[in-house]
Amino acid sequence: MPEESYKGYPDPSRVISVEQAAGLVGRKDVVFVDTRNYWKYAKGHIPGAVNLELYAFHWVDTSTEGVRAFAKQMVSLLGALGIGNEKQVIFYQNNSGYDAARGVWLLELLGNKKGRLLDGGLNLWKREGRALSSEDPKYDRAKFILKLEESQLCTLEALQGHVRMKDATVIDVRNPGEFSGKYRRALKLGHVPGSRNTEWKNALRRDGTLKDARQLRRIYEGISPDSQVVTYCQSGYRAAHSWLVLNLLGFRSVSNYLGSWYEWGNGEETTVAR
Repeated sequence: MPEESYKGYPDPSRVISVEQAAGLVGRKDVVFVDTRNYWKYAKGHIPGAVNLELYAFHWVDTSTEGVRAFAKQMVSLLGALGIGNEKQVIFYQNNSGYDAARGVWLLELLGNKKGRLLDGGLNLWKREGRALSSEDPKYDRAKFILKLEESQLCTLEALQGHVRMKDATVIDVRNPGEFSGKYRRALKLGHVPGSRNTEWKNALRRDGTLKDARQLRRIYEGISPDSQVVTYCQSGYRAAHSWLVLNLLGFRSVSNYLGSWYEWGNGEETTVAR
């Protein structure tokens, strides 16, 4: 399924072009997931796609118990939509945005490494004149066996350790106003000490598609693909997008801090920088 030369990415396995995705519509081993809200979905979606408004599922407790509860909930939800461990899953929204990226990250976290983001999303699909549907598809529940890939997730405790040991590159993918503390999004203002600010949307072209590998490398210049990297934002969605982009570039050890600023910025024992 991966396109080996797609946009020059060293590892393009987590993204798919509209052209290639169009050839997979109707296949029983492939599930398209529309991550927009239902009312947008109902007005027109890729034929056969199921609807899962991923932005509705925030989580701020990254304790061991909290992560297990989150994973159990998500596995049950995906299984109810007909998604199991072996299904190929294509997540999309209007553009190459963070809700779809969150889906790819989530699926991999839970043990299915066959998730893809549709580059260009539904907007590009429409621009190319491809078919749409307004019908809710029929699907059967699938068995999704949880195989938690903990390396894909960073917890509050782990990030505190990285800050203390200075053994990871921590990337705050929020906008500069959030990073500086100009905008209040939690009890505490500012950012994780030692983190660098690289806004997630720098990875997108004006038409909503992903930039190519050469353009993306410039954004992350100075960070070795062999280094340990943690991404975070406000709630782990934009951070999932940067997680995906860094994986496309061949970074070997990238984790998404699920709790992000909702957890860190409201934590009793966390420190912040301004």
